Amino acid sequence: MFEKFKEWFATTGSPKRPCLDFTRRVVMISGHQYIVRMADDTDIDTMVTIEERIYGKAPWSYAAFRIELQRPHDRLYLVIEDDQQVVGFIGTAVDWYHYDLHITNVGITPSYQGKGIGTYLISTTKNYARHLKLHSMSLEVRVHNFSARKLYESLGFKDHHIKRRYYLDNHEDAVDMQANLLK
Repeated sequence: MFEKFKEWFATTGSPKRPCLDFTRRVVMISGHQYIVRMADDTDIDTMVTIEERIYGKAPWSYAAFRIELQRPHDRLYLVIEDDQQVVGFIGTAVDWYHYDLHITNVGITPSYQGKGIGTYLISTTKNYARHLKLHSMSLEVRVHNFSARKLYESLGFKDHHIKRRYYLDNHEDAVDMQANLLK
């Protein structure tokens, strides 16, 4: 039976998906010019450093980011630069089966927070998800991170359910939030 399955999968296989792609662009956010582009391996150290500045200890390791960037058919990571310095990033994962774009992480250097950069990155990936004809976006956020939850709600995300003891560092619950893209 296994041999028949291997033969079937070799001839039909899973659908071939194109690599996710994003064209580098210059954008204006709150009157300031930034460059948004796809992340690559040279950005990993900076993404880890941004997480360290935000959380004290980076939740994602160099290796975790590297693995994500090696999945071009279902992962899209964008960075945003100010004067050739990466100041923020967003990571997404496409769930082709459920037609969902999941935000895996968002990080903005603390001195750049509150300037609309996170909102821009989320809105950009939301438009990208629509371009891919996906039906929804999803993310998890710490239950006590009220400022992030408020931001996500302003961008159309709604509480879906609680994931108990989701975060490994302190076992805090997460709120699973979803945005419908079919509206």
